[in-house]
Amino acid sequence: MNKLNSDVSIFTFEEKKNFIEHQEFLSTVGQYVKSKRTPKIHFGTILPLEGNIEEEQLVDQLWDTFQKLTPVRSLLVKEGLAHSRSMGLIKSIQDDTTPITMNLYSKTYQVIFDEEVKKVKTNKFIQMFHIYEQDQLITDGHIAYYTRDPHESIGIFINNRGFIFYQLRKLASCTNYDWYLKKAFYQRGKYNENNENQLYQEKAIEELKNHGFLLSESNAFYVGNYQGENQLFTEPLSTIKERLIIAAAIFADVRGHFTFPKGTVETHSRDDDGEEGLDVETYTSSFHFATILDLVDQSGFTFGLDIIRDFYLNLTSLDDKHFVILNGISGTGKTQLCKVFANAVYGLEYSADNPYLKIIPVRPDWMDATSLFGYYSSFEKKYMRTEFLDMLLQANKEKDKPHFIVLDEMNLARVEYYLSDYLSAVESRKPIQLHNIEEVTDIPKTIEIPHNFYVIGTINVDETTHSISDKVLDRAFVMTLSDVDFTSFWEQLEEKIKKEVYEEWELLVTIHSRLVEYNLHFGYRTMNEVLRKLYKNSLLPEDFRMERKVALDRAITEKIIPKIRGDERLNDLLKHLLDLISNHLGNESESYKDLGRMRKELERYGFTQFWR
Repeated sequence: MNKLNSDVSIFTFEEKKNFIEHQEFLSTVGQYVKSKRTPKIHFGTILPLEGNIEEEQLVDQLWDTFQKLTPVRSLLVKEGLAHSRSMGLIKSIQDDTTPITMNLYSKTYQVIFDEEVKKVKTNKFIQMFHIYEQDQLITDGHIAYYTRDPHESIGIFINNRGFIFYQLRKLASCTNYDWYLKKAFYQRGKYNENNENQLYQEKAIEELKNHGFLLSESNAFYVGNYQGENQLFTEPLSTIKERLIIAAAIFADVRGHFTFPKGTVETHSRDDDGEEGLDVETYTSSFHFATILDLVDQSGFTFGLDIIRDFYLNLTSLDDKHFVILNGISGTGKTQLCKVFANAVYGLEYSADNPYLKIIPVRPDWMDATSLFGYYSSFEKKYMRTEFLDMLLQANKEKDKPHFIVLDEMNLARVEYYLSDYLSAVESRKPIQLHNIEEVTDIPKTIEIPHNFYVIGTINVDETTHSISDKVLDRAFVMTLSDVDFTSFWEQLEEKIKKEVYEEWELLVTIHSRLVEYNLHFGYRTMNEVLRKLYKNSLLPEDFRMERKVALDRAITEKIIPKIRGDERLNDLLKHLLDLISNHLGNESESYKDLGRMRKELERYGFTQFWR
């Protein structure tokens, strides 16, 4: 302004043309900054649009004004160069998407960067990164790039909260610059009554030292050395980004906005008296598919590659949402699939107890989210916890460990009622409000659904269950387990049982094949229980033992026929079954009589069922 000729007019166009006096320019711009207004400021000479002007006179006027604007042009050139350098630095940070490995609180994480940079505002872009512990996503973050001239900046965000911000203009314009950053915590009002800002500051400095950061006398931490002439850091850019992300993660953890696991988590065993023992067991998880498949094969269950692979992909394909519904006839092993898979993730045998798996039977009286997340009881003056909430709290503490929840027969109640808060939180990534009671200290006021929380629901569809709304189905993968591989089931059956029931087996498989055509077939549970009964009968003394055909007849009547019900479309099925039973068990068998009665009722009423 000191160099600007006094003849130059300064003005803006907001609601109308406003002239700015030279001596008032700085204070006027200060007001613009304070009120966050950004009008364009014009410098030049104003000529009235009246009369005539010679071309030569106009050219002279233009040239004179151009000369008088030299200070403005010089400033713009200087600012443009600085902006260009800052944008070049931003571009180099964006382009380097080399995955990095970082050590944080005695654990090792992999940080993967997205190559895509998304525009979210006119002068703001973000680039996502994802923090993994092995295959488990711990949390997301992003680098924000602010491109507004002259405040080109970057910000490091963890779990959607910003913890580091820095204006790159100074860094980019220096020839040789040691980049130090100092973190300050700002929290006002009642939240800072105990000088918490200072406590956060001290804790952050301590953790920076513990993680090997170089600190200045003012406790600013060293990021790297930047050579402005070469527009390069003296260390690899991945190292610079690693320091920034580790520091931001420390600040997030210190502030309590996101808690990272602290080294090895110990699980204490209990002795026979229920008292906590001294033995310590460490659980290690892995989503390595070949290992999971091998452990499932060793479990003795007949889940084939197609089922395990589909279940694996449905659970793990989305890093931020893990919700699978298992549909199918009763007895096909839906709950067993959940258990064998979760145990395989931890390298455990099927029968082993897994502290990271909880199977919760759904009750028909579940009407709202309190069935899962609990509630504060005014009568008992405490928060009433649930198994679901306990597992969710544990998952938030041990974010490096996948936690599995199985909602068994989840459609006995209306899913969209009791699961609504979970579905909303997973979709929005916003915390769920649990309570607002100051006296409750063992349960947080809000809770997030972490990335290591896997929810699996099993459903059966009959007259006792509710249909599932599109709101739920749109947010889940739905698998159907109705195909039954009895060949593999027979191969894995104990030889002593096979020896006693091989004749009955063929008839049971034939009946099953007929029922499959009408989606009325039975699963592994029914087949296993029938064979176990037949085998147990064979062990009775001869004086008390049922004849083999009688035992099979009773088993078919008790375990298979009761599930048959429907309209006239069952006419052919009943005819085939009657012929089959007649040939193998005779017309005097109980199952033949039941099927005959059901066929007569079908002809008379157009509908039939086992129950009278």
